[in-house]
Amino acid sequence: MSDVSRGPGWWQASDGKWYSPDQVPGDAAQAAVDAGAAAGPGPELPGPGPAPGYPPPGYPPPGYPPPAMPYGPPPAAGAYGYPVGGPGYGYPAPAKTNGLAIASMVCSFFFWIYGIPAVLAVVFGFIARGQIKRSNGTQTGAGMALAGIIVGIAGLVIGTVLLVVALVVINHCSQNGNCSN
Repeated sequence: MSDVSRGPGWWQASDGKWYSPDQVPGDAAQAAVDAGAAAGPGPELPGPGPAPGYPPPGYPPPGYPPPAMPYGPPPAAGAYGYPVGGPGYGYPAPAKTNGLAIASMVCSFFFWIYGIPAVLAVVFGFIARGQIKRSNGTQTGAGMALAGIIVGIAGLVIGTVLLVVALVVINHCSQNGNCSN
C-alpha cells in the first residue's frame, strides 16, 4: 500500500491509497487480465479475454480519479431525512397539582385544633404559590393554595377572637364569682 502509484496495474481505492494488482478485489484471473491490459500491447493471453461488463458501464477503470459530482457536494449531515426528535413532539405532560397547595387546603379545614394547622395552611399556601409561579405552567393548584391561605387566616382570626372572648369571660367570672350573667 502506498500513497503514490507504482506502475501499470496499480489501482487507487476509495481510501486514497494505491494497491498492487495482486490486491485487486474479486477474481484473480480478471486482475491478471487488467494488469496485462494496463501494461500495453503484448502477446495475446490464452482464454476468453476480459469479462463482459468489466468495469460496469458508467464506472471508470481502477486508478482514475472519481468523477466530479454533477450537482455539487452532498448536503451536510442532518440536512435531510427525518428531523431529530425533541421537545416539540407529542403532547405536553399534564400539569401536576402542587403538593403543598393540597396540604395548605387540607390544613385549613382543621384550624380548630389548637390553631397549628391554620398556621401551617398559611405557610404552605405561600410556599406553594411561589413554587407554582416558578414552574412555568408545569404545576397547578394556585387556587387551592390561595383558598388555604384565606381559610387559614380566617381560622387564625376566628381562633384569636374565640380565645379573647374566652379569656374575658373567664376573667369576668373569676372577679364576680358569678358566671351566669
